Amino acid sequence: MGRFTSFIGVIIAFMVLSTSCSNKDGVTVKVNVVSNERSMLYFSRVDFKKTTILDSVKISAGENTKKFKVKQGAEPAFYTVGVRNDGAITLLAEQGEIIDVKFKSNAMLDYTVTGSAGSSKVQTLAVAFAKSKIKVDELSSKYVKSESETEKAQLEAEFQQALNAQKEFSLKFIKENPMSKASVMAIYQKYNDNLFVFNSSEDLLTLKTVASAWRALYPESEYTKGMVDEINRIEKAVRNTQLQQLISQSEISIPELDIPNKNGVKVKLSSLKGKVVLLDFWLTGNTNSLLDNRELLDIYKQYKGKGFEIYQVALDANRDEWISAVESANLPWISVCEGDANGSQAAMLYNVQQIPANFLIGKNQDIIGKNLYGNNLKKALAEALK
Repeated sequence: MGRFTSFIGVIIAFMVLSTSCSNKDGVTVKVNVVSNERSMLYFSRVDFKKTTILDSVKISAGENTKKFKVKQGAEPAFYTVGVRNDGAITLLAEQGEIIDVKFKSNAMLDYTVTGSAGSSKVQTLAVAFAKSKIKVDELSSKYVKSESETEKAQLEAEFQQALNAQKEFSLKFIKENPMSKASVMAIYQKYNDNLFVFNSSEDLLTLKTVASAWRALYPESEYTKGMVDEINRIEKAVRNTQLQQLISQSEISIPELDIPNKNGVKVKLSSLKGKVVLLDFWLTGNTNSLLDNRELLDIYKQYKGKGFEIYQVALDANRDEWISAVESANLPWISVCEGDANGSQAAMLYNVQQIPANFLIGKNQDIIGKNLYGNNLKKALAEALK
């Protein structure tokens, strides 16, 4: 079909987010590289359709320390650091990060990276894929050289097994990191120009899951536009009944939540399919959250009878205190809380970076808006409930 172009201490975490990185619009990459010979070190930015060399410096044989700085917008960006003829390391940087990378030019897979959560995720993905590629290439070479049909059949089975194992790894990675741009990288990994990790029509659901999340976070991103265009191309090419059914099933493209309400009864987010849902994250002791709830009471009263529901997730570690706050405020919508002292898994899953935070979910359970409040929320609801 072609290519598929913890909250660990909630309050402390948000204090760190709000006070760290004075260089808010920049990224600094510190590189320590040991080279066997004199060469060139390249620092490049990877966009959806092109890679641009931003800087290059000479390095000598032995240990070298270099620093690169680049301005960056709000959207996390991919960069590569590489030595001529020895490959490159991919980084995923966010504004304000100071990233340290250490490697040997003759052992690029054994690099270390600190200071960047996104780059650590990319490392996990890249190392696993590189090992898979080595195995796939070895099996391909053996297959070409073999003159035994029995051996070829065995090699073909091992080849398919290796491909399936990498796809399972990537699917698990995407499920665990649905709101990270690293999942975009997972979608487009390829062994060669004709063989991709995700290479069949059944992979449409995976592509739509990643695209839906990234569209909510960065609707104007070139990566978003590229993935949406790819989805449209695939859907136009699908004509038979079986694949049309697949497309219909693929509309559920957001991470599932199944969290207990104040009575201990678990409520699934997917149970609200068919309604327009505001997935709202809050903290009972947070002033902005309390102010937001006051505003939501009026909005909920106005749109409740028109097919609108609120699924509100509290990040409180103490469920008893949360239940008391919900009952005291007489909140009328669906209120749930994990009550986990180790942090909210739901907030991690949706990559929540502020409190309050929300996602507006359409009738087919795709994300159609993010962090909408007041009149902006009302306008979005009026459009979604038509």
